[in-house]
Amino acid sequence: MTAERGIVVLRLYLGALFCAVFFENLAFNRYTPDGYASLVDRYAETNNAPGFWSNGIMGFFADNSEIFAPLQFLTELGFAVLLVLGIATGAVAMAAAGFLFSLWISELGLFWIWELLSITAIAAVVGLTTLPELLQGGSSLKERILGKSTFGSLGLGSSLGIAVVSSAALAGAILAVGNTGGGDNSTVALRSALLFGVLLVACAFLDRQREGHPGDRGHAKSIGDERT
Repeated sequence: MTAERGIVVLRLYLGALFCAVFFENLAFNRYTPDGYASLVDRYAETNNAPGFWSNGIMGFFADNSEIFAPLQFLTELGFAVLLVLGIATGAVAMAAAGFLFSLWISELGLFWIWELLSITAIAAVVGLTTLPELLQGGSSLKERILGKSTFGSLGLGSSLGIAVVSSAALAGAILAVGNTGGGDNSTVALRSALLFGVLLVACAFLDRQREGHPGDRGHAKSIGDERT
């Protein structure tokens, strides 16, 4: 596996994570003003974050939950879609890293310290690695936003096969947790897997418009190909 393909795998991992998080929060009504405020207030009352963060920033978000609840809905869904598709990956991954870091501070003392910090680091690595490709001026804006091929030199059939297997693996991982907090993980698993699978299928077709796709003879080799 090349380093570039490894970044693609990490990007898709983050996308799968946000697919699952989105539907879990949806199932627990955390995108409603009341549900959002209740969650933020509970964290603020029990975490070990600095006072200015718990009482000031988190209090402000809870008091204005009618604004920030739908905003978080759009943010987490946007991260899921854009990271799986690989659209403007550098900018999106850096935004996700900042978002995850803010959640890490909000959850200080509540969960294992490395739980969110490790994911934040992954998002930062993906962002810092791919951001130069997005900002460089040597190619058109469309090529920079679309980025390089996700599935590399694989044909459409193989790419679609990976989409099916990957979505099933995501569903299995969520189901392995079991039902928690009164929620139904089977619904979360099904919806997350469907969204992830559909996005991967869309990504396979999007690859045909990307720099580095085998059918694009005018561009460089794909991400999955070894450089000679």
